[in-house]
Amino acid sequence: MFNLPSIFKRTGNQPETIDIETAYNIWLMLKTRYESMENIHFLKNFVHDRDFGIYINSLLESFKNQVDILEKEAQKFKIKIPDRPPSELVTSKRLNIVTDKFIYGRIVADLKNELMSLNRTMRTSTTNDRIRDLFNKFLLNHMENFDELYKYGKIKGWETIVPAYKTAQAEGQEPLSLNEAYHLWDHLNLRYDQLQITQFFLSYTHDADLKYILSKGIDTLKKQLSYLEQLAAGFEIPLPQRPPANITVREDLETFEDHFIYRRVLEGIVSAVDLHLRAVVETIRNDELRNIFFNLYKEELNIYGDLLRYGKAKGWTRKPPIYE
Repeated sequence: MFNLPSIFKRTGNQPETIDIETAYNIWLMLKTRYESMENIHFLKNFVHDRDFGIYINSLLESFKNQVDILEKEAQKFKIKIPDRPPSELVTSKRLNIVTDKFIYGRIVADLKNELMSLNRTMRTSTTNDRIRDLFNKFLLNHMENFDELYKYGKIKGWETIVPAYKTAQAEGQEPLSLNEAYHLWDHLNLRYDQLQITQFFLSYTHDADLKYILSKGIDTLKKQLSYLEQLAAGFEIPLPQRPPANITVREDLETFEDHFIYRRVLEGIVSAVDLHLRAVVETIRNDELRNIFFNLYKEELNIYGDLLRYGKAKGWTRKPPIYE
């Protein structure tokens, strides 16, 4: 994104390290995956729908591959591995009260909770770029599994749909639900605020590289805002008040140091990451809109990773204690 390759040159072969939060995240991801796999292994005994059973097996295989990788990482960094669950939980008992819809609901709830945990794990693992990229890969894979399950549950009639946004004119074949209309409006408000604060910070930035990055960020925000405004207008969602077209600076405040500006901008990106994720999870009725939020989420994750690497190269990021 930033086109500043000179900053990222390697300084030699150094031992790979992680901080204490990253070590905890590896342990937590293993624990979460173990618990989820044990739960799914138990529930699949009562599945009636053949296609649903195939999906569950593919989900288990995806989790197993991640567990194998995480166990190797834990061993490499000498992190204590949580107790592992049984490899299978098989019973011939059939309970008619345990319906496929019930099983679907339990698995969806698990995937939602794990998405939030994976999202936090990815953005708090700041020391080791390779491990964070690994978490990011797991996160996006989990998001795709979640999306597939949502669509399948809608086809089967297992998903409870939120009431529609009544005044909207549906684009295509899918109308908006109440919360989906709110997420569009909420995204516009966040982007307007971020555009205004980024323009303000740009006026007080001294570092040439950071000025370039903020300028590119403003271009990205304007592009996204233009698209979101058209989308919201198409559904007849009232548009929020826009910020001023430009920010006039009357004096140079030396107290606004570049590292302070950088950290505030990074915090804003983290807020956007969390907002995009909530929108993806809660957008059920309109598959196209969920895909739009998903693409915004992926783009924000890339921006976060790039900006974090840049800040580390500059020495502006906070450094958690190293895991010994």
